[in-house]
Amino acid sequence: MSTQQPPDQAASTNGHGATNGNGAARRAHREAVLNLRRLIEVARGRRAPLIHLQHNPDPDALGSAAALRYLLRRLLDVDATLAYTGRVGRVENRAMLRHLDIRIKPSFKLDYDEFDLVVVVDTHPGAGTCRLPEGVVPDIVIDHHPGISELKGVAFPYYDPDFGSTSTMVGALFVENGIPMDRRIATALTYGIRTDTMDLSRGTTPQDESIFREVYGLSDKKALSRIERARVPQEYFITLERALRHAQVTDFALTTYLGEINHSDSVAEIADLLFRLEGLKWVMVAGYNGPTLYCSLRATPAKDVKAGAVAREISDGHGGGHDTFAAAQIPLPENGQDPDAAFVELRERFLKEVRAKKSLTRPLTLPPDAKTSVS
Repeated sequence: MSTQQPPDQAASTNGHGATNGNGAARRAHREAVLNLRRLIEVARGRRAPLIHLQHNPDPDALGSAAALRYLLRRLLDVDATLAYTGRVGRVENRAMLRHLDIRIKPSFKLDYDEFDLVVVVDTHPGAGTCRLPEGVVPDIVIDHHPGISELKGVAFPYYDPDFGSTSTMVGALFVENGIPMDRRIATALTYGIRTDTMDLSRGTTPQDESIFREVYGLSDKKALSRIERARVPQEYFITLERALRHAQVTDFALTTYLGEINHSDSVAEIADLLFRLEGLKWVMVAGYNGPTLYCSLRATPAKDVKAGAVAREISDGHGGGHDTFAAAQIPLPENGQDPDAAFVELRERFLKEVRAKKSLTRPLTLPPDAKTSVS
């Protein structure tokens, strides 16, 4: 695969797109063997690997990074450092770190010059979720997110947006090459695949299903339960109430504003919840933290639906994603533009882009200023 290809033109690495059955399985096996060989060729001889996660790591990023670290240790006897630039905010994600003993470090505590191998997982250079320091070019990129930038200088771009999750891609390196994994890693990959594909209901392929069966069979079911049922703080319900109050249904689209949020995961979490409303084709949820307005989109599958393209358009290139789910991280102007006004502008652009009729607008529950009484 050429390192000069933009991701959306890169050659598929899993072979699941042509046919089903034994032929596709054989291709998947051959390509997993080749991918592992290329990974080892680039990593061999390096003694200080860094695995760089997306800005605010989700379970897919955490699972694939933890598994890759395990793989490098098992095959090359090196101990990689896992780094992130943002925050692990969602309680389930923090529970995943705790119960599966996944250790990650904030990037501001690192000196990138001390590492002789840089691996980027679940994001890629040019994406808004990739916050590598200026001048740092990764040696390896492992990602399934659609992108529009070129992977220049990357020795091994293991990239395929046809996969439902990055955890599937890393899991295939184990399963197809017969490399054993312990229960902790199997559990991490299971949760990564499950959350990014919404229990195999979103953007999946036969290989996602195949790898999931393998890792789920090896996983710790009690640990999975503890992660998925992690207790949430009162802040969660305060944010949820705010989301419901500000939610408006415009034609076939729902939009809401969370105001100031403590972590960006809130917008995706609320978007998934509100998308259950019957009759919807689109959901947009936004909230701000510091100098950034975070936005999540959800869309019903359709021939002409491209949520990633909509996210890029309404955010002036600061967003992207898949056909049915996407996100944006929009920098607020340094002149101190009111985040509330920024949301109003974003909502207008979103409704125009998806062609929702503004005249058909109603509150989801109550207007934001409605008075309520306690009986």
